[in-house]
Amino acid sequence: MTARLLRGAVAASLALALCGAPWSAYLPVSATAVKAAGTTFPVSEIRRGQVAEGVTRMDGDERVTFKAHILGVLDGVIGPKRQVILARLEGAGLENTGVIAGMSGSPVYIDGRLVGAVAYSMGQFAKAPIAGITPIAEMEDATAASAAAPPRRVASFPLDTALTAEALREAFLASMPGRDGVNVSPASMRGFGLDTVSSPVLRPIATPLAMAGFSTPVGSWLSDTFAAAGFAPVSGGAGMAVAETGGVPAAATTAPLQPGDAVGVSLVSGDLSLGATGTVTSVEGTRVLAFGHPFFNLGPAQLPMTRAHVVAVIPSLLNSIKLAQLGEVMGVLDQDRATAIAGTLGVRPRTIPLTVAMRANGGTSRSFAFEVAEDQLFSPLIVFAAVANVLQSYQREVGVSTIRMKGAAEIGASTLRMDNVFGGDSAVVTASASLAAPLAAVLRSDLGTPRIGRITLEVDTDERQRSTRLDRAWIAQPRPRAGDTVTLMTETRSFRSAPQVQRLQVPIPATATGTLQLQVIDGTTLAQLEGRRRSLEQARSVDELVGLLNQARRGDRWYVRLTRQAQGSVVNGRDLPALPGSVMQVLGAAPGVVATTLDQDVLGEWELPADAVATGQRTIAITPIVP
Repeated sequence: MTARLLRGAVAASLALALCGAPWSAYLPVSATAVKAAGTTFPVSEIRRGQVAEGVTRMDGDERVTFKAHILGVLDGVIGPKRQVILARLEGAGLENTGVIAGMSGSPVYIDGRLVGAVAYSMGQFAKAPIAGITPIAEMEDATAASAAAPPRRVASFPLDTALTAEALREAFLASMPGRDGVNVSPASMRGFGLDTVSSPVLRPIATPLAMAGFSTPVGSWLSDTFAAAGFAPVSGGAGMAVAETGGVPAAATTAPLQPGDAVGVSLVSGDLSLGATGTVTSVEGTRVLAFGHPFFNLGPAQLPMTRAHVVAVIPSLLNSIKLAQLGEVMGVLDQDRATAIAGTLGVRPRTIPLTVAMRANGGTSRSFAFEVAEDQLFSPLIVFAAVANVLQSYQREVGVSTIRMKGAAEIGASTLRMDNVFGGDSAVVTASASLAAPLAAVLRSDLGTPRIGRITLEVDTDERQRSTRLDRAWIAQPRPRAGDTVTLMTETRSFRSAPQVQRLQVPIPATATGTLQLQVIDGTTLAQLEGRRRSLEQARSVDELVGLLNQARRGDRWYVRLTRQAQGSVVNGRDLPALPGSVMQVLGAAPGVVATTLDQDVLGEWELPADAVATGQRTIAITPIVP
């Protein structure tokens, strides 16, 4: 073992020893686990017929070796000046399983020098396990970029979009890069002696997505969503037994991370577990390379990097897969590039603490805690799934229900407030999306990169439709004078209950002329009408954005508005009614000003509380007498 190899092993041991484990726990398991001779094997020295040795984890987390018979090098197939080394794998049962999902990143060596990572598979129902190997030089080059880069631009989620699971899924998939394979020409196939391979498509090996704790509806929805993005979702309990090594359960091992070991990328942990698993290619000091292809090609990232343990290999003619369990957090994944993912050991990742206190049907309160990865793309989707999973696990799935949600989310120096009630057949989905949608709006805006802090929720559910309908609205004075105060009376009725009458004093402005509209409208309908007028594009800072989000209409309210016809604008989130035409033109042409047209002047607005979900609207025309 050379001096460079020793320096890398010692540096890794020093980093991990800070956690308090004994030094003996960090000694390398085998010489083939790291870059032997401290060098790599360049593509320029690759020749057909060479035999490489690879290492990976299999059933029971057993460390195994396999052979890779080199067939040649593909140039420019997956990108300009990108190369893929084509090889036929042999050993470790690969003749029966084919290339296995979860092998991505398995290191391959020639003469003790690291060639690269098994990262691609070829064909379907192949008679031989044909794999593509990403050269180590391309992995190192791509992940050497600085992690300090501007935020990614991903698909936004407008607040006037219907709060549905499908809308969230579409917004997520709209930001996904393509993961389709590439066709290899018949001439190239014949040159490699593979003219009999059916479907000569080279594609990234599917990445297993380990899921634990999800109910069937949410788990199926999440599984379908990630499967559409090219992943291979698999279920597995968080407490699943794993093989033991030296009397210590593998899930609690303190051995240093080595090439060939399983590695995970956690998206949520705690009372739910969701994360991708693959294989480590190299460990240099505290720096880890893995996969040999992208996770999502996010570029700079901040995702928890965990140890993982392979429980079993599930063979399949179509797609064999490693069933793995996520382990303890070891560092942070900070680069996700086209040829590899890279992380740093010993660094604490940023996560979003999410706690949900739920009381179902007046019963005992239950508490749930999660750590959600902080990311523009993943966080809204995972928060939605976590909240919906809690609700569906303790709430019936068929029939109407009522859900009241209160809570807060720390966003930079501001606080996003949540206080609303949802009812009907889709109450669970709407309630869960009511948090995910504003979170997506904040994370995907171009106003900055605010730190998302703790999110706390209190949820009460009822397996009944608790709603109140607005039946009538009238005023006692049909022809009031300008400057008078009129009494608005509303009659509402809940299911199988006697009608209730509420009164509200509404002042008529002394300057009012013409016909006024006194409107009583439920919060849900008003929110839909105002969706485009209160566009998030009007915000100029994160604080303003959170302020706009906090103006969301509540479902347990009727809003009373006194309006008149008048031209105006909403400028950067503020109503400017009754503007002259010349001012409207100036605002429309002013740089940096986001203005939308108003066709009503709101003279006053009040609220009437409801004890359940409010539904209905009524409008009363008032023509005040001018003294």
